Amino acid sequence: MASAHSELVAVACNRTAHALDTTHCVAAFGAGNYVALYRPNNSVFATLRGHTDRVNCVRFAGEHVLVSGSADGTARVWTNDDGWRCTHVLEGHEGPIVALASLHVGSGMVTVTAATDGTMRVYEYETAGEEESVAAQQVISVGAHTALDVALAHVPGFSSESDAGSDAGSAIMLATGSTDGRVHIYTRHTGEFTRAVSLEGHEDWVTSVSFQRVSSSLANTSATSHWRSGDVVLASGSQDKHVRLWRIWRTQNTTVAGDADRRAAQALLDASAPGSELALRPREHEFTTQSGQFAAASDAVLEGHEAWVHSVSWGCGELVTAGADGVTLVWAGDEEGVWATRARLGADAGLLGARMGDVGVVAWSINGSLHAWTHEGDAWTPRAAPTGHFGAVRDACWSADGEYLLTVSADQTARVWAHKNEWHEVARPQIHGYDMQCAAFVPASETESEKMLQYVAGAEEKVVRVFNATQAFASGNTASALTAAVPALGLTNKAVVASNETFPDDRYAVRRTHADIAQMDSTSNSVLLDAQLRHTLWPEADKLYGHPYEIYAIAASSSVVATSCRASSERHACIRLYWTHNWQPAGTLTAHLLTVTRMQFSPDEKYLLSASRDRSWALFERTQEDVPYKLVHHQIKAHARIVWDVAWSHDSMFFATASRDKSVKLWNVDALGDAPVTLAFPGPVTSVAFAHMLSEGRYVMAAALENGRVFVLTSSGSQKVPTSWQPKEIPRDIAHTSTVHRIAWRPTSLWQLATVSDDQTVRITSVNP
Repeated sequence: MASAHSELVAVACNRTAHALDTTHCVAAFGAGNYVALYRPNNSVFATLRGHTDRVNCVRFAGEHVLVSGSADGTARVWTNDDGWRCTHVLEGHEGPIVALASLHVGSGMVTVTAATDGTMRVYEYETAGEEESVAAQQVISVGAHTALDVALAHVPGFSSESDAGSDAGSAIMLATGSTDGRVHIYTRHTGEFTRAVSLEGHEDWVTSVSFQRVSSSLANTSATSHWRSGDVVLASGSQDKHVRLWRIWRTQNTTVAGDADRRAAQALLDASAPGSELALRPREHEFTTQSGQFAAASDAVLEGHEAWVHSVSWGCGELVTAGADGVTLVWAGDEEGVWATRARLGADAGLLGARMGDVGVVAWSINGSLHAWTHEGDAWTPRAAPTGHFGAVRDACWSADGEYLLTVSADQTARVWAHKNEWHEVARPQIHGYDMQCAAFVPASETESEKMLQYVAGAEEKVVRVFNATQAFASGNTASALTAAVPALGLTNKAVVASNETFPDDRYAVRRTHADIAQMDSTSNSVLLDAQLRHTLWPEADKLYGHPYEIYAIAASSSVVATSCRASSERHACIRLYWTHNWQPAGTLTAHLLTVTRMQFSPDEKYLLSASRDRSWALFERTQEDVPYKLVHHQIKAHARIVWDVAWSHDSMFFATASRDKSVKLWNVDALGDAPVTLAFPGPVTSVAFAHMLSEGRYVMAAALENGRVFVLTSSGSQKVPTSWQPKEIPRDIAHTSTVHRIAWRPTSLWQLATVSDDQTVRITSVNP
């Protein structure tokens, strides 16, 4: 294994209603097929791999136990013993798991999972000395409906301290929120769960349920004064926009079936008698279990959301709800006996959930972004939270000085990352209407003392777009726009300038007052998501036309940009060139028969190298003619399968081609007819890159595979094209789990490698070659 450690793991939260949970100073969330862990005011510090499909739900069962459920139909139990590791895999479901709950019972743990196959499964986790075992105890059928959420709690009256070793300690309740609009309560003493009661009141799907045991501190307001210590309160949220509180308590007397209805009728007659005052009380649902007699009743209906309620959860003695209206509400009972919102926290889009912990509130939205707030005195202060793409990340490139990393994704965004105390997102220069495919920074030429930070990008459209950096990224460059804005019905980022300033191309200028501009600071150490979305767009400088199909690959030199598009014939498999000084067409290059998958200029810009799905590569040399490059060599059948990537050595002496045939081949630029050096790999190679410097006189190369594995290779020998290479694999726990689309060395003296993948992660890894 290569000596390596992770510098950045950037990934968004999965867009499901139960994808995140918190415990003491740690939050876990589903991120693609991973479970990601992060600490407040910090970035993601670990990704747990094991699931083979999207992680839909995550729940902590104590500080050191975590359970995750996935669309692959399995749940995994993770334990933290000097590092998080998977200890058990819970199998049995035939459909995706959508919700789960865990509860410690005695020396073991009970886990309930709900899936789209119409069943809930109960698993028992037992610890006997140093031996651990997990067994499936029960399958509960929910019929034609689906359980959207589940929650577990000990029955009312249970004391975790006094009853832990008794039979009462094994008496637990299971609550489910269902698509039939009801909350179903199941109970279990020592055997299996049986349905005890169904609570009606919601008028649409019940999307979330959460238990809270009543303590003396929770029952200290007029709204909760009738609660008794040991009671259990169940919160339920629904698509009817309402949140309901249900109180469940242990009754003092025993009755037989039907007594409850008779007593209710008699109470109504007594209240209707002359001189009596009629008082309306909620209906009490009584049920009997092996653990005793219990009752449940509606306690409150909370109205505050204007759209579907996706999440309800208890934390720090308070209730937190989140809905599709983009609002997180913190509820508490007041002295007038009414439940009211103590805080109303907004976000940029509809929210899927929220959790409250020791460090504040964390919420996640329908676009995968995390939002965090800290409670300071009477105010809630927003704080930075991890950010990342929520779609496959297709391309990445470094600025010439290595200060910024640009990534583009199928989530239709381009993002800029920088190291300011730590790595984090500092700008979102492009929020597009099409899935992004490729991008490249335009480097400065040797004669340019100042160069505007600029990049070109392609998406699943026929146009290549050019973007200029804003003043926040100027640092001696000539950028003049403060930020950019997008018209309501357009896709063009228009420049925003101050009221007393002019922009070179006034067609795109939109003026703002200095009062608005004073709020813009996009390169601070902790950029908040709200500021990223509003103030970090980059203005679009130009559009490059000519391709008949979706843009697939881009390469940039200081004077020329090369582009290609998807192609199924030689006619469309051309490379189009554009001058960077005026963005006018510079000609076309032909050689390939199918889509050109990758292009790269040599470091000295003497050559342009291209690879294609037709299994060939082509080399073009710089000329002084009208078309700046001409074909000098076309290697047909260079590989047995598609050629995915090409890379130049830092001295332009040789280049590499990477292919689906599980090989990387090295070619001598001065002897193209010679047989290449072939390096075999254990899987299809999707990306390859050379470091920008030697390590103790040796070349350093990195290669990434279709299954997410990443290798760092160092050369040995003194040949012009080294024939011997020593590979070292980057540890799997900090590599990827799916196809790596781009691998790029940071052009600095630091040995740092950026990789992006279909697993939605952007990773920067420090290696010791």
